[in-house]
Amino acid sequence: MKESLQVIRRLLTLLLAVGPSASWLVSTPVAAAEHPNVLFIAIDDLNDWVGCLGGHPQAITPNIDRLAARGMLFTNAHCQGPICGPSRASLLSGLYPHTTGVYDQPNRSLWEEPRFQGKLLPQYFAQHGYHTMGVGKIPHGYLLEELFAVAGPKGSSGPKPGGRFHYFLPDVPWTGTQTDWGAFPDVDSKMPDHEAADWAIDHLNKQHSAPFFLAVGFHRPHVPFYVPQKWFDKFPLDSIQVPPVHDDDLDDVPEISRRIHETPKYPDLKFLQDDDDKQFKLCVQAYLACTTFVDHQVGRVLDALRASPYADYTLIVLFSDHGYHIGEKNRVSKHGLWEEATRVPLIVVRPNENSGRQCDQPVGLIDLYPTLTDLCELPHVEANEGRSLRPLLDDPDAEWRTAISTTYAKGNHALRSRRYRYIHFEDGSEELYDHETDPHEWTNLANRPEMGDIIMQLRKELPKSDAPYHDSVHPGPINPWYAEHFKKHGVN
Repeated sequence: MKESLQVIRRLLTLLLAVGPSASWLVSTPVAAAEHPNVLFIAIDDLNDWVGCLGGHPQAITPNIDRLAARGMLFTNAHCQGPICGPSRASLLSGLYPHTTGVYDQPNRSLWEEPRFQGKLLPQYFAQHGYHTMGVGKIPHGYLLEELFAVAGPKGSSGPKPGGRFHYFLPDVPWTGTQTDWGAFPDVDSKMPDHEAADWAIDHLNKQHSAPFFLAVGFHRPHVPFYVPQKWFDKFPLDSIQVPPVHDDDLDDVPEISRRIHETPKYPDLKFLQDDDDKQFKLCVQAYLACTTFVDHQVGRVLDALRASPYADYTLIVLFSDHGYHIGEKNRVSKHGLWEEATRVPLIVVRPNENSGRQCDQPVGLIDLYPTLTDLCELPHVEANEGRSLRPLLDDPDAEWRTAISTTYAKGNHALRSRRYRYIHFEDGSEELYDHETDPHEWTNLANRPEMGDIIMQLRKELPKSDAPYHDSVHPGPINPWYAEHFKKHGVN
């Protein structure tokens, strides 16, 4: 059956290539049987509150769960920058923040630099014969058409003649960065993520004469935690379970850690806990509602792929750009080096795979670029600093790295191994957590003599150097420590 489908695909490719409407397609199509399509699903601010990761007992994410049941779920995956811009700059370039200097939100000038220009993940696929398409939030700090080098107008039915790019960015007029929650708007069709799913579904229903790279970016559960009421109804407020927290959780961390992680524009734990956890329950309910809403949109796209002619020839990757604290460590935020901020869902499903396996090795979003080029049989990019996940896809216990790093502001790094989280700050201060005995990271072990050997081993995994801030990075109103830090490092 598979061989017959491959023959049909090749015939379809030939027919479209000589047909009258083929002029807008890529000029050097690649046989889909040799180079699979890629469905690249990015979700904003999604932590481990999905069913397959068990981050919250009330999470309802049946579509992400069924995807995990088909492929490889990486249970110890982490972002390289716990903010939208640095994370996406890293995963799309295949370079660590400590290499590029993109430690904070970049502006558009970053993508004019030769190190990045034309070399980002979708662009590389386009250069090798793929029809690249993007919708929603894929990059951050620059425009979607820059990433996909658009050849057609926004929302057009196809690129202009000779082009190989196509993108669409839904309008998000009421989506800001304020931390707020509530039922809004009244129907799904008014949500940008619903519109993004519609666009992706439409393009999965089209004929493509070359393998495609389809990137689908969803905003939710990014703040504000707004979705229609029907999603809130799935989580009755009187039964909401708030995550376990310790009021004194920050008493054993170094001063620099408390200062870096101060985010006064976000609600603190006292506000959440007042009046018998009133706001805490509302916040948790809203975040759960947003994750179920976005899971539904993911499911719509997956269903469209399954019903399409491309189902047997498409590699699927689903991930979040970083994690998110919902009350833990006295914060509702990302912007951090603790587990809740760095850990992300990551699922890879190879064509026709139905294995449902898990891997707890330390992996990162930096590994996506080399993994996709490897699995799609494209030339390896020597500049990539991540590793192809293919060995782990074949054997979850294969020999692998000791730890994966996350960087938050120049000189501040977290390392996550299979068992430990180690944090090293620019002033030399440290934190260490043992996830085997302390999964919530409540007890800092860095000053305990018996942990000296572990710390020494992990120190060896720290970046050997830290690039200066890239000149595209602009300081944001984060907290007083950041103002001092940026001034010290010459960021204006």
